Amino acid sequence: MKAKCFILLFVTTLSLQLFAGDMEYYFWKGKINGSDVKLACAVKDGVMTGEMFEDNVEYEAIYNVAGYETDGMYDIRIYNDNDGVNFMYFMRCEIKGGDLIGITQPNGNKVKMKKFKDKYASPINREPGMYSSPYIEGKNFRMEGWDRGGRYLYENPMHVKGELTLWGSMNDDSYTLSIRRDSGPYNGGNDALVDASGLFLPDNGNFEYTIPYCGYTFSVKFYDHFLVIRSLFGPPSGCFGSGAAITGIYILEPAKG
Repeated sequence: MKAKCFILLFVTTLSLQLFAGDMEYYFWKGKINGSDVKLACAVKDGVMTGEMFEDNVEYEAIYNVAGYETDGMYDIRIYNDNDGVNFMYFMRCEIKGGDLIGITQPNGNKVKMKKFKDKYASPINREPGMYSSPYIEGKNFRMEGWDRGGRYLYENPMHVKGELTLWGSMNDDSYTLSIRRDSGPYNGGNDALVDASGLFLPDNGNFEYTIPYCGYTFSVKFYDHFLVIRSLFGPPSGCFGSGAAITGIYILEPAKG
């Protein structure tokens, strides 16, 4: 009996440790396209959130960081949302030996940011399950975020742009989803369109949707200041124009006023 109790206690303790340890925190220092920068980030379940700081500027945060893992690499957006959403850098990187290594897109410049400890920064893991800015008090990014709707903007290195809007009805608690993705600056028109109304969403907002006429299924998962669309089942061919897709990171448009 004692042995069984010990095993149960060991398994329970191990499970709690694994659960508590599923968030990793990083400080990285290096250059992006020739600029000296520092990144402070949290990573959980293949999703990255945090901030980029310019060096020698008294650690004033000027950019946000959002990324997600796909095919073993992180697709990263670094952007400014002080006045709308302005995409500054696109990167394709991996975390290797604690360092962040990859390229900026579309120019292919190398990125190698070394992991380091900043003794002047407050810990970025002072609140469990949350990224807390090490330099700006009260600036936090949770690893989930759902405020019942909004407008999220997409852009990729080739300047293909898009948006996702999700709005709820106060009458019956149903939602209308709209996704638009253009074909880039050199080809006019819309290549990827999704319209759905009458959606009933769970409390956390995360959902899956199948486009009825082509059977393509994708997921939408919300984080504190962005969302990620991933493919689940079926190819998007037959739903959208040639080579078009809706997957990727969409950044929440800041509220006006």
